[in-house]
Amino acid sequence: MITTRNKWVPYLFLLPGVLLFLAVGVYSVGFSILLSFYNWSGIDFSTARFEGLANFRQFLLGDDPIVTQNFYNSLLHNVLIGAAQVVIVIPIAIVLAFVLQNTKMASLYRTVYFLPMIASGVAIFYVWKGLFEPTGAFNSLFHAIGLDFLTVPGGMLGSSSTSLIGIIITSIWGGLPGTLILYYAGLTSIDPTLYEAANVDGASKLTMITKITWPLLKPITLIAVIQMVNGAFQAFENVFIMTGGGPSGSSEVIGTLVYRTAFLNNDYGLASAIGWISFLITGAIAMFSIRSFKVDI
Repeated sequence: MITTRNKWVPYLFLLPGVLLFLAVGVYSVGFSILLSFYNWSGIDFSTARFEGLANFRQFLLGDDPIVTQNFYNSLLHNVLIGAAQVVIVIPIAIVLAFVLQNTKMASLYRTVYFLPMIASGVAIFYVWKGLFEPTGAFNSLFHAIGLDFLTVPGGMLGSSSTSLIGIIITSIWGGLPGTLILYYAGLTSIDPTLYEAANVDGASKLTMITKITWPLLKPITLIAVIQMVNGAFQAFENVFIMTGGGPSGSSEVIGTLVYRTAFLNNDYGLASAIGWISFLITGAIAMFSIRSFKVDI
């Protein structure tokens, strides 16, 4: 029982975590916002030069054509990754969720599908990189079954026309397990009496899906869309390991662009500005998704 004397004890236990959050989280965010208005090489902040909105104009309004082109190309790649995940992962996840719902060994299959999410991302992406090599599994398989026109001599990741496709494939593979679990949980939470009542009224299977299942799964779909869009704009690890954004920027995303701008070009102000614009774009897409699905949150 908490008395007047010891009512502050719980807050003392929370204090280390709060201080750590303030020191690492709030300070880092605030410093990043401040940095986006400066020109700084990362050595000594006393040498930083305030430039106002110059960093934002540099890549948004074309003050530096090369930086602007790199930014919009990277942004397009992020959008394509997110769109591919939404368009491909959601239908597959819904179908698999329906199948699992009517399978006796559903728990086993859920575990199998969920395993990729607990494996090391670095190890997985190195495996995928090996699969896309010129002598990797994909080229070998296409050659073995007589589909040589699908093989890429330099490997899928080594060609500027196919490197982004390789990144999208890994993103789809990585996004499927979590989305499948979401839809499976959504389907199992639907009251079966709704279907029984619809069946008594003579409703067809299609009507049940469009009038009962889909409306009740809309909140799940909204969560899945926001997660995939957010994941697409946070893409870094897979791109950095598999292609490094190459060849010739063909698979560059915002994450690798920020990394290259900050740590290779030593322009931390510009990198911070690009990162914050990416954050605002992600938030805008999330809000658009919420309004489009007409779901109260």
